[in-house]
Amino acid sequence: MEHAKLAALFRRIVVAGAPILSASCSSRISSCPSDQEQTVAVTVMATDAATEDGGIDELVARCQTAPPDCTPLCEHTISMNPGAYVLEQCQLITSNNGLSVHVVYMPKCTGGRCPEGLVAPVPAARGNPLGAWLADCAHLENASVDAFEILAGELRAHRAPRRLIAAARAAAWDERRHAAVMGRLAARHGSVPPPVRIARRPTRDLQSVARDNAAEGCGRETYAALIAARQARAAADPAIRAAMAGIARDETRHAALSWAVDAWASERLAPAARRRVRAARHEAMERLLLGSPETTMTAPLRAQAGLPDPDEAARMMTALRAQLPA
Repeated sequence: MEHAKLAALFRRIVVAGAPILSASCSSRISSCPSDQEQTVAVTVMATDAATEDGGIDELVARCQTAPPDCTPLCEHTISMNPGAYVLEQCQLITSNNGLSVHVVYMPKCTGGRCPEGLVAPVPAARGNPLGAWLADCAHLENASVDAFEILAGELRAHRAPRRLIAAARAAAWDERRHAAVMGRLAARHGSVPPPVRIARRPTRDLQSVARDNAAEGCGRETYAALIAARQARAAADPAIRAAMAGIARDETRHAALSWAVDAWASERLAPAARRRVRAARHEAMERLLLGSPETTMTAPLRAQAGLPDPDEAARMMTALRAQLPA
């Protein structure tokens, strides 16, 4: 969709959906990394340091007794705050080499377009809850810099129009600005954004680029731009509201770029590949309807940040999907 049409659509949805808007903190809900998968060997030792749920011995025993009780063991293996991800698969594996835990989880994000290979961060200094959320925002803004630089390089490799390549590079500079702004806001609340770590991968084929763009750009980033528009109007914290005014404009432009890339790539893909690209976008939006860390925040913190509650977020998503290309 074109930038002007997206901006007008966002305004209509925000005005129609938001109750009493006050004003301030930012960041888009969601460009989230892909599922993370890992298999970790487990050494059972009676002297293992105790965790919140007990030592490794106890966690393994519970898992072996009843597979539904494996979650604490998998959470211990991931070594992240359980609120920072959605656990999708959890299994204790026994082999000739001993015991290992296989986990698949989806990190929850609070920022923009995520690059493929983004490593879920181990939280740094967290401060208060709002500061921790702002630090997560800054982390994902920083990750978006890489995402757009990778997109620009892949567009160039696939001989995309110069205007798309230039727009992707400009978006990377926007994200640098956003990361700095969100980092300063996080620091005011005693939090430090965790560093960005990315497992770089070779240039992808056009279908893979298009599928990633459909999910991260046409799906999550478009919704994120809508949420940013709400924050710019509704955040109660004046500093965050002011920051979001500029960020929302940039994110709307980034969403329009995603749709432009989608249109260009679709003309070059076979029908089956185009169907897979559309499916990736639809799946990303379905995941958004399941909620995000922002919608599980307390009501006072949501008001400070200008974020919708779960019911309003679902209404906004429904309204957005109804107006986007099928």
